[in-house]
Amino acid sequence: MKKTSVALFVSLLALTFLACKKDGSTDPDQPGPNPSGEVTSVGTPDSDPIVRKIVGSAGGSVTSFDGRMKLVIPQGALSSDKEISIKTISNQNPLGLQQAYRIEPHGVQFAKPVSIQVSYDDDDLKRTIPEALGIAYQDSKGVWQARGGTELDKVNHRITTITDHFSDWSLFESVYLMVEQPVIPVSAATKLEVFSTEDLLIPLDSGKDIAIGKKQTMAAKYVKEWTLAGAGNLTSNGSNAMYKAPAAIPARNPVAVSVRLDLKQRGVFLLVKNITIQPDDGEIEVRVNGGEWFRQATSAATKLAANYYSIADSDGDDVGRFVLLTWQGGVGTHAYKSPFSTAGTHAQYHITGVDNYTCILAQPDGPVASGGGVTITSMGETDGFVKGSFSINPAGCGPNLLGRAVVEGKFRVRKNF
Repeated sequence: MKKTSVALFVSLLALTFLACKKDGSTDPDQPGPNPSGEVTSVGTPDSDPIVRKIVGSAGGSVTSFDGRMKLVIPQGALSSDKEISIKTISNQNPLGLQQAYRIEPHGVQFAKPVSIQVSYDDDDLKRTIPEALGIAYQDSKGVWQARGGTELDKVNHRITTITDHFSDWSLFESVYLMVEQPVIPVSAATKLEVFSTEDLLIPLDSGKDIAIGKKQTMAAKYVKEWTLAGAGNLTSNGSNAMYKAPAAIPARNPVAVSVRLDLKQRGVFLLVKNITIQPDDGEIEVRVNGGEWFRQATSAATKLAANYYSIADSDGDDVGRFVLLTWQGGVGTHAYKSPFSTAGTHAQYHITGVDNYTCILAQPDGPVASGGGVTITSMGETDGFVKGSFSINPAGCGPNLLGRAVVEGKFRVRKNF
């Protein structure tokens, strides 16, 4: 997959955060935290190396391999030398961002609080604002606990909290606005929706942990106004909205859709998403294990060599979905080739921070090709659009491609050869 396509997913956000109430009054409409939270599975280690360091009574710091998390242990926090480690793992936090981190050893006792710093970047803000970011850890019951009293450093793009124990830790977004397709063709429509969890709509006070519940559509009572800046049409219903693009590419492109949220004691948030209008180049839809279909704009079908074609590096959506298809031949069904083949039929579906599904299966005797293939029903002879579908059954996924899933897709993309 081409890395350059990732830059296309960094949304241009215009965001405002207004001051919180300071009277300390109790709002009867303000929800209370869920005392139990959502139990999730434990994260799976990825392929990045574990960072290990010996820290003693003099204190020290340990930084994760990706540089995003830094652990600062003050002088006197430890009475003897300890090996401290940080490992990146899959993020099971219902509202988690990017990778999570496993800090070990668990159960170590500190005489002084230890500081945990997590850096954020523009990609973390593509659907939220810095003030909505937080840090959480997963407790022994599998529930993620949001830490209260975190410090936000907007200059250095960093959030800091303190702890007296090690666990699995994660950056998360307490409120966010998701657009189904940030890039759509002319005359097409896309859905927007505000997500959160009721547990985190109260102030996160210092010294208190709040259990994170299941992600859900935000209650309509918190949504005050939807606004469109640019051409097209916007309709809304509570926490959901639908934007329809004009029949021609507008002079102002992208357009901006904003939603103003009143979270009572937490303050007022303005979230903005940009939607880019492009010519009708078609779309692709994908689903995993018979779940919901996800539709997104895609690149045109290109010719790589004689009788060899590709649909690659789609524009994706807010979750960060990427599709890569190659096939050799015209109309008909083309089976996947040997994993060692340098050309032929191949399919891959990547969901950022979730999993990578591919037509390669790990077996004891070595990798083999998945069942299924790419089916072409039209090479664009009449209307200029290549049409077809694909299936990977089963797809290899997870660590070392040992997991199994069923991936299905269908596409209609402009011919570019």
